[in-house]
Amino acid sequence: MATTHAALLGRMALCRRLTAPELDAIAAITATREITAGSELFREGDAGDGLYVVMVGEINVVKRAPDGEHSLAKLGPDGVLGEMSLITSDARSATGRALTATTALHLPAREFRALLDSGSPAALKIAAGIAEVLARRLATMNGVVLGLAKVDPAGATRPGLRTQDLRELHRTMQVWSI
Repeated sequence: MATTHAALLGRMALCRRLTAPELDAIAAITATREITAGSELFREGDAGDGLYVVMVGEINVVKRAPDGEHSLAKLGPDGVLGEMSLITSDARSATGRALTATTALHLPAREFRALLDSGSPAALKIAAGIAEVLARRLATMNGVVLGLAKVDPAGATRPGLRTQDLRELHRTMQVWSI
């Protein structure tokens, strides 16, 4: 089973710099979780307990709002969710619900952080991968905010969202990593 887990981890962008022995070290702390269709892998507001990789099935990521639930993403095999919980102890910002019978690989935060604290090269490389993901998300979000603010390339502002709207968008985007 550890070989299967290492192979799955090796396909993740977060693990692309890991050597085979480093993949094996991370795979050694993983476990599979079986989720029945309609059941939740985790719920918005729960403590983040680690990263999940969909092995088989499909997970719908949903966010509560005053007008009901909104689907943020549908993740199938090799889909990764919850990577931020490897770094922070923040609560989940969305719910992961199985659309079909699903098997997911779980990389637990507690064990990962212990590896990180010990200076494990594998854990450090994964943390660097998470930083890359966040940098890309931030760059994308900066472009979206500029478009919403209607700032043209010369720096002139046209009628668009109010400053308060942009602040709220910025705050919201900071917590949407599940």
